[in-house]
Amino acid sequence: MGFLDNSTVTVDAILTKRGRELLSKGRDLNITKFALSDEEIDYTLYDVTHPNGSDSYGAVIENMSILEAAPNRTDFNSFLIDTSLQGRKLTLGQASSVTGLVVGDKPTITPNTDGGTDETYTFFIANRGVIQFQDEKGATLRDAKQAILVAQSFSDEGGASTTVTVRGNKSMLVKTLVVTVKKDPAATTTVRQNKTVADVS
Repeated sequence: MGFLDNSTVTVDAILTKRGRELLSKGRDLNITKFALSDEEIDYTLYDVTHPNGSDSYGAVIENMSILEAAPNRTDFNSFLIDTSLQGRKLTLGQASSVTGLVVGDKPTITPNTDGGTDETYTFFIANRGVIQFQDEKGATLRDAKQAILVAQSFSDEGGASTTVTVRGNKSMLVKTLVVTVKKDPAATTTVRQNKTVADVS
């Protein structure tokens, strides 16, 4: 990963690994698809209350470092939001982390987009070996107004953590919640051995 000089308008276009392979063999490239990404930009930093006025609303965003494009990505995220939602915030009704859970605990995530925005949310669990949806065991994604989670059983010393990412389906605002679950003394398998794990490397 690298950073691009953001002192000028920059478009960084690169070929995928497959495209570079074809080019190295002298094959013609008939480009039929391309992907754009702005995932390094946090649009919630657009500040309509900035004391220097409207010229400074986007000052923080304009001064962010831009990431260099990567050829081996399989997906891209976009955090663009509807301009009518500028300055809105997504809250989860709790702190940015839930810690000290024990097996069977059922924390509820109830997101809210301020300003009266009525929307559903996409919930993504990064590691199902630590926590799962109560009514959709084994799923990593669900769309709903809220999500009830269930702490899982594992024997890892010190417990384990994962993240639950919440995205407003209309506003595209994103918040991430860190969830930590304690070791289950009765468990015989670790998070790594748990076959429902989504992203343990």
